[in-house]
Amino acid sequence: MVKEKEVAFSQAFTAMAKQTAVAQQALAASMFRSFFSPSFKGSSSPVAVALQMQSAAMGIVNKGMAPVHQKAVANARRLAKTRLK
Repeated sequence: MVKEKEVAFSQAFTAMAKQTAVAQQALAASMFRSFFSPSFKGSSSPVAVALQMQSAAMGIVNKGMAPVHQKAVANARRLAKTRLK
């Protein structure tokens, strides 16, 4: 059971790192667009940037929790099938 947890957390770390890279690229592209087209309305407001950053952070957390959640649910199902003595 310990090995399963190690695998799940390493998968979670890898997924979070990948999602962080994707979010960083999206935020950089958004900032790049706002620098070169200041007349474009809606994307460069502080509220829009804050919402984009919040969405990116939640995406990272969701990607990181998915492998751990899958292992926990699989273990719960497996243990629910065993009979107590």
